[in-house]
Amino acid sequence: MSKKYDLVVVGGGPAGLMAARVAGENGLSTALLERKSDITKVRRVDGGGLVPLNEYMCGETFTFNPEAKRIGFPVSGFSIRYDGPYQDMYGFRFYAPDGTFFSFGDHHQLRKDPEKNRVGIAIDKELMLQGLLEDVEATGVDIFPGTNVTGIEKKANSVTVTGNGNPFEATFVIAADGINSRIARLMGMNKERKFIGTLVDRVWHLEGIEIPDVAGISFLFNMYGFFFVTTVCHKNQYHLGASTYHPGDDLEANLNRIVYEDKVFSPWFKGAQKIGETACVVNLLSPMGEPFKDNVLFVGDAAWLMELSNPFAIMCGWKAAHAVTLALLDGKINKGGIASYQEWWMKKFYEPYGSAEFKPIHLQDFLSADDIGYLAGLIKEPFAPTMNFYKMLDTIGNTYGGLFPVIQEERPDVMDKLMGIVNQMDEIEAKARKAGFSNR
Repeated sequence: MSKKYDLVVVGGGPAGLMAARVAGENGLSTALLERKSDITKVRRVDGGGLVPLNEYMCGETFTFNPEAKRIGFPVSGFSIRYDGPYQDMYGFRFYAPDGTFFSFGDHHQLRKDPEKNRVGIAIDKELMLQGLLEDVEATGVDIFPGTNVTGIEKKANSVTVTGNGNPFEATFVIAADGINSRIARLMGMNKERKFIGTLVDRVWHLEGIEIPDVAGISFLFNMYGFFFVTTVCHKNQYHLGASTYHPGDDLEANLNRIVYEDKVFSPWFKGAQKIGETACVVNLLSPMGEPFKDNVLFVGDAAWLMELSNPFAIMCGWKAAHAVTLALLDGKINKGGIASYQEWWMKKFYEPYGSAEFKPIHLQDFLSADDIGYLAGLIKEPFAPTMNFYKMLDTIGNTYGGLFPVIQEERPDVMDKLMGIVNQMDEIEAKARKAGFSNR
């Protein structure tokens, strides 16, 4: 006869490991199911960023103490171990095809006092996950690596998850199985979510590049593609990635072009060595407003548009496992039992950010290289440093909205193109959806 658990956690990423750790610490009989045999191995695109640091977002802020080897969550009141390499991050930078750029933060000045000024750090995600896994193991949680979940069924007083043909029965399930969650698909949770498009990333891991004074994430706009360069945990190493909403694009060819042929950017990569590569394909769906159904609680990336970020995923796991613990202690084996998590998710995540429209736009489809260079050159001073993507997007949107009169006077042709993007937005979104793979 199979064992019945208080909780089954599906997914061994930051959210799932944290949920399993907290459940084990709280004395819940818990099973952790993970598809990968090597739970902590990161096989897809992931820079290992811990962002935003020393800045409030979603009701929490994060701290990093390298001496104590701890990452702290002071509002929630817990921390996790991290004993590995790291690099400081100071903000974003945006480059036009001609090399014109604007920044979030003066990175050269900020790096003079790292502890005070850094707004993120790049860490070794596998080491962070290894520390969480060791904590989970120490609490007595039953861990089942290499377990592929193929079914889930709600019964009168429990939920049964089927993995590798075996049943795992529990009072509650936490679905922490990431973007494009299989549990979400099996339970029909995606039917009411808006399909935005399919985002494809291809990344080269490089060392020895001579990038300008940047420590964070740089976005490079070009007429043949959109790219990003990300600081990673090891000194003098970066991730160079190409992204597209058109899955048929040849991203490998685009990477070769920017590294070996581009007149502006290829000098950055002279003498660079490729030490690895990763890729990622993500179907973008609007976030879940109510991440709960039939005693299954969806946390972290499983309920969000795309990567929620490592620290926020950890927070989700921590909050969810405590909510399940209280539900069991109070005998509320239903939606009411986990109301604290639902309220937190709604107020801290969904209401502030969940309704934000995410547009699958390629600027090079509408603007020339000269147009993009002109727009970048309008920003004369660095913005306030941040690694908060939502703040970055709001700042850019509000700033250029305020510059519309200037653009109209100086470059009415560019203004006409910008208005054309707005007027064609329905067509742009429809094109991205048609090119993608909804798989809901």
